[in-house]
Amino acid sequence: MSNTEMMRQRGSGLIEILVAAAITFGVVIVLTGFFLMTLRVGKDVDAQAALQRQGGAIADELGRQLRVVDGSPKVEDPANLPDTPATPSPESTTNDPVLVIPNAAGPVTCYYRDTSSPPQLRRCTRPTLDSDCAPAANLFSGSLAPLFAPAWTVTVVTPCGALDGTCQGTPTVCSIAGESCAVTPGANIVFTVSAGTNLSETFGVAIVASRH
Repeated sequence: MSNTEMMRQRGSGLIEILVAAAITFGVVIVLTGFFLMTLRVGKDVDAQAALQRQGGAIADELGRQLRVVDGSPKVEDPANLPDTPATPSPESTTNDPVLVIPNAAGPVTCYYRDTSSPPQLRRCTRPTLDSDCAPAANLFSGSLAPLFAPAWTVTVVTPCGALDGTCQGTPTVCSIAGESCAVTPGANIVFTVSAGTNLSETFGVAIVASRH
């Protein structure tokens, strides 16, 4: 075999090796990208499930509390909020309305959004209306993914408003027969739970409390 033929064979073998290496590298890149995408999708699915589970549990808790309330729930003005506890975070503060739910035994339960970073939804108890509210339980505690609350609103409602009626006239009369505009036995709460970009869901609770 001549030197020319040997060099030609060596060149062909080298090209085949380079082509095979390029194909292998391309396959590795594709598989790696697919693997990372699968991990990312799986993580997003887990986060979405966590926020739905946690948000639903919080809405259920608020509903249970409001159904057995002794008296009428109150919403405290953001300009005159209760003292928020120093635990579990010294930075625990809020600029949002606070839902105050009275209790037949004396203590009242408060729900509010801790507006420090990241914002959390919290529950605390006051022995009396004038007492500090403690401890501040984090309602996102135990979640399988880090969650935060970008929004929280709460307003008291009348039986008329709870049924989407309107109060008009003098004296005020509800557009739904038999429903009252005069008393405030319930609350309307809307909050958003988020697990990050494009992963958020809004929950709502509208309850007219039982009268005792």
